Amino acid sequence: MSLILPLPQWPAADQTMWAALFADCGPLDGQGPLIHLRKTSRHTLSLRYGQWLKWLASTEPSTLACAPVERVTRTRLVQWLSSLDRLADMTRLMLVDGVLRVAMAAAPGRDWSQETKLRKRLKYHAGRGLQSRKHGRILSSAVLLEAGLKLVESSASRLDHSLYAATDMRDGAMISLLALMPIRLRALAGLELGNSFIVGQDLILVSIPEDLSKTGQPWEAEVPPQAAAALRAYIDKARPLLAQRGQGNISSLWLNRKGNGLRYTGIGRCIARQTLRMTGVRVPPHFFRDAAATTLARSSPESARLIRGVLGHKGFRTAERHYIHAQTIEAGRDYASLIARLKENRQ
Repeated sequence: MSLILPLPQWPAADQTMWAALFADCGPLDGQGPLIHLRKTSRHTLSLRYGQWLKWLASTEPSTLACAPVERVTRTRLVQWLSSLDRLADMTRLMLVDGVLRVAMAAAPGRDWSQETKLRKRLKYHAGRGLQSRKHGRILSSAVLLEAGLKLVESSASRLDHSLYAATDMRDGAMISLLALMPIRLRALAGLELGNSFIVGQDLILVSIPEDLSKTGQPWEAEVPPQAAAALRAYIDKARPLLAQRGQGNISSLWLNRKGNGLRYTGIGRCIARQTLRMTGVRVPPHFFRDAAATTLARSSPESARLIRGVLGHKGFRTAERHYIHAQTIEAGRDYASLIARLKENRQ
């Protein structure tokens, strides 16, 4: 049984509220307070709010007759959280944050201090996305690049007699690309030959349109030569073998064994499985962004300033955080050198 109440099944008052939040009536008539959210963000928000409604329907069905914002109280949110204790702290935070984001946008004049205190407490316990799960799994970008290139190279000799070799070469090309261009998984999955992925005689260009960019801004860059050879090998040798198993001219860059476009979830599974195979560490696609930031930060504090451009961020907050991290690393190195010198002087 689904834990989420689909939007068409929401109470009429909730559907009306939701429509008002995203109303696009023009500059003179006013717009909904959440009109700026992109389609994917709206969908995610509807799932979180739908899970809240599903819980209410099963525990306090009488509340569904109340106004949507009146149901959202600190006491009731705490009760909901107690039923979610099996989930990670960050997941619990995101669910509560989704409900509060909807309710606070619908009733900005209400006093939400108690509810926001609860969210702040959840955020404190969640930390920065449960960083402990990343411990030991953020490899150097150089290590990831080497793993991708080796996978492409080892699969080349098997292409004539193994379909798995074609998918191995595909996965190696994806890993090589992500190691040097850590774009988000949605953008990676949306790459299309001749459109957002342009192969020229002398260069390969990645051109991510605004609808695939989290910042809402188009992003374009040339594939570094270290990864370009792996991508050309996949496009020239492996991809045609996969494409011939399909029923049409598929523009998706990444194809599955049936010749169809490899989906978002499939790409994530392939990369995680192949990095585990090649490095002994399971590295999901979004960890490549951490790898890039960490690699730059550990190189030098000056290199950390490149993080914003490499990751396609609007602001400097992430770059600044890794810059401080780099300074900490440098301080640790200086401290270790000092200890070593003091030790030598005592001998």
